Amino acid sequence: MKNTKVLISRNPAYSACPACGKKGTLQRSRTNSMKEQIIRKTGFFKIYRCVECGWRGFKTSLAFTKNSYKNLLIYFVIIVVTAVVARYVLTHFMPV
Repeated sequence: MKNTKVLISRNPAYSACPACGKKGTLQRSRTNSMKEQIIRKTGFFKIYRCVECGWRGFKTSLAFTKNSYKNLLIYFVIIVVTAVVARYVLTHFMPV
């Protein structure tokens, strides 16, 4: 059976820095403001800093897989077809 995962978890510390492009130079950074604390606690984003160029910003630990767009499209089609069938059944076979 194929892998049906839509999102996978990955460690952003091993990804490339958005500013300089070097890989493996990102380290976790502490939050400095209340805004950063709210974003960190409410989402999937963490703050990272590049040790080479000093870039500092948010990175997510979730990533789309290669088949994720195809899977999302299949899920969307299933939801739409189910909604159309349910509406048809409710409007044509339910007594008023």
